[in-house]
Amino acid sequence: MTGERVRGQTTLDFAVGASVFLLTVVFVIAYAPTLFDPFAGGTGTKLLVADRAATSLSGDFLAPTTADPGVLSVGCVGTFFDVTLADNVREAGCDAPADVEEFDELLSLDGRNANVTVHALGAPASEPATPGWIDGDGRLTRSNTDAAPTDVAVATRTVSVAGEQYRLTVRVW
Repeated sequence: MTGERVRGQTTLDFAVGASVFLLTVVFVIAYAPTLFDPFAGGTGTKLLVADRAATSLSGDFLAPTTADPGVLSVGCVGTFFDVTLADNVREAGCDAPADVEEFDELLSLDGRNANVTVHALGAPASEPATPGWIDGDGRLTRSNTDAAPTDVAVATRTVSVAGEQYRLTVRVW
């Protein structure tokens, strides 16, 4: 070294390093809460009740056979939602394994309020489907209360009824 000054760090190096560090900290703080979003669907056992009810309806109670979960019987759907079927599907029966008249017992709600809705794939659950195989103005929604929902847990399943795709949504509060 012949009188040259060698610096290990310049002001520009420090500024770049500090900027990268601060951007990383901001990214982690902004991203961390979204890591838990898939688990924030409901509190306590409500999410489990909603998921169990959606699975039972789509895979067992409304399906003609448990071999095809998600493929629902037109007759069982009509019976469960208490709608009149159109003439071309009126003979569709329902061999439901349980009495679909007992809504609370069927879904094992344990005294909770619930709403079950079948709606188009792109539509919100507040717009129940009115497919062509329903006679009149029947809507595919059923609830065990008129109370306004609070702290809702939601479970959904994609189902097929009469060859058309729908979404089955169960809301429990």
